[in-house]
Amino acid sequence: IWEQLRQGVDPFDEDALPKTPRARARLLSSLSPPAAETIAQSDSSCGTRKLLLRLEDGLSVECVVIPSPNGLFSTVCVSSQVGCMRGCAFCATGAMGLTRSLTTHEILEQLFAALVACKRNGMPPIRNIVFMGMGEPLDNLDSVKSALEVMQDPFGFALSKKHLCVSTVGPSPQSIRALTSVGARLAWSVHAAEDSLRKLLVPTTAHSMAELRDAFAQVLAERNDRGLMVEIALIDGVNDGLADAEALHALLRPLPGKTRVNLIPYNVNEGLGAVGRQFKPSSSSSVSRFQKYLIERELICTVRETRGDGESAACGQLAVSVRAP
Repeated sequence: IWEQLRQGVDPFDEDALPKTPRARARLLSSLSPPAAETIAQSDSSCGTRKLLLRLEDGLSVECVVIPSPNGLFSTVCVSSQVGCMRGCAFCATGAMGLTRSLTTHEILEQLFAALVACKRNGMPPIRNIVFMGMGEPLDNLDSVKSALEVMQDPFGFALSKKHLCVSTVGPSPQSIRALTSVGARLAWSVHAAEDSLRKLLVPTTAHSMAELRDAFAQVLAERNDRGLMVEIALIDGVNDGLADAEALHALLRPLPGKTRVNLIPYNVNEGLGAVGRQFKPSSSSSVSRFQKYLIERELICTVRETRGDGESAACGQLAVSVRAP
């Protein structure tokens, strides 16, 4: 059964069911077919595919399948919640508010739906899973941890731990410290190193960035981790200046290991709040200056290529309008 699931085959399909009556009866009596249904798909010109899944209670959630530029593998961006309570000013999911958290099987059903989509559409095999979709993973950590265990179990989806990543805004030092036992790479959505600006962009921020940073440092040391990934959504005239880069460098300098900074040019969103409606993407020159400043100070710094923005499938653009009856 797990071999079928890994291949994107529903073991309950008529053609996939066991041929012997006894084996078929055992399957049907002990297991249930996937409850989530893919009700819509959309493709971007870059090959990125966004999936809209309807859950058993009628709510819906989005995930995204992103083929690598070299065509060798795909990355799946999965959601951990329907909506999000963190309220990031630049994020469409944050504008939804939180409806509820997803169960472990609802997270895993996104991976299975992505496997089916790859099989049917000739996309590269899935290698990477990133918890960067809808929701804050640390607000649903039990389900996220359980899903990660199944994803990397050799008798489950059999993915490599080094290809799994959990991204968080870091709601509190306590919640960050709970990441010590999480079987995945860690990413911190910083967006601004200076406290007042961070509060503007992530209004639910309740701790100083230094406090959150120190909690990550403790986790990295206890995990003997190779280093933290840090994400910054660069917004024109808001957080993309050299002073912002300097503050970020100062914030990250005490972290153990090799810190990797991923700059994400802001993706325009409709339907945001009064602050978010004013945001524009940083210019390429501003992004380059920011990157150059950090690299000159021996931080690994890359710029994420925008993928899926034509179908509102890029970073910060996921949101659903389908509601339970």
